Amino acid sequence: MKSIAIIGAGMAGLTLARHLSTSCSVELFEKSSGPGGRIASRGQGRLSVDHGAQFFTARSPQFQHFLTPLIEAGVVADWQADFVELESSRISAQRQWTEEFPHYVGVPDMAAIGDYLASGLKVHYQTRITGLKRHDGRWRVKDNDEREHGSFDWVILTLPPRQSAGLLPETFNEHARISQLQMKPCYALMLTLTQDPQLPFQAALVKQADISWISVNSSKPGRGGTSLLIHSTNQWAQAQLDNDLQQVKKQMVTNVISVTGLDPTLIESADIKRWHYANIAKQNSPGYFADSQLQLAACGDWCIKGRVEAAFTSARLLAEYLNGHD
Repeated sequence: MKSIAIIGAGMAGLTLARHLSTSCSVELFEKSSGPGGRIASRGQGRLSVDHGAQFFTARSPQFQHFLTPLIEAGVVADWQADFVELESSRISAQRQWTEEFPHYVGVPDMAAIGDYLASGLKVHYQTRITGLKRHDGRWRVKDNDEREHGSFDWVILTLPPRQSAGLLPETFNEHARISQLQMKPCYALMLTLTQDPQLPFQAALVKQADISWISVNSSKPGRGGTSLLIHSTNQWAQAQLDNDLQQVKKQMVTNVISVTGLDPTLIESADIKRWHYANIAKQNSPGYFADSQLQLAACGDWCIKGRVEAAFTSARLLAEYLNGHD
């Protein structure tokens, strides 16, 4: 049975592992304490707030089929939000999301998706892989405590392109191409409130401002309390990337008050997360990168477009490729 190491337990890594686990021996290595990557939630006061991907859609039959057991298990549900587009603080368009085109979220939070997909898989958490070592045609992986794991027939990187390029040898056939790819950063502001602010929307795409997205997080299925999630624009995040997090948080609070008219006295707690690798423009690639001679590969949403379904699709395509190679 072919043995495979997967570096990263986000959506791409988990999808790949689940597609390969019936035909291969698979181990995942994840630097964080839990799975999911940017399908993430964070405890904020007494609540949990989704601070990465806010929702996702399923356009392909393959992804719809993959989601069916999660929906049946109550881990994924349709968020039928009151959606608006804001030009600064002015509503320029609005509509109701319906079951005709579902906008899926995890229940009771987005992190539940990663927990479900990781169940039954062999995952080494809090294990940052810092190097790959080739010996007798097989691979060993080294972690930040200098421990070696393996050996493996294949190593698959599902990290962002910059981190993947840092681990792949320069002899990897697509190393130069991966090295040139750059993902865009984003800040996520999490607010818990003492009461419902009665905003005229539950989800908002914001234009002409330094923030790009506002969710009434507590309006999603299975949530409690009252909470908001605000994403910055990628451009503003890039300009603030080296700034103090507390200062960035204050600026984002000021921005959301300006855009929404939120009463600042309702804010119970505020937290912020810096995502260095949050998004990427649509890519012209086969959906993954593989070197059959070295038996190394890389996949992720960044191979296609910065979306949850793109991460799934990239991993599915790579799994099909690997299943066709001895």
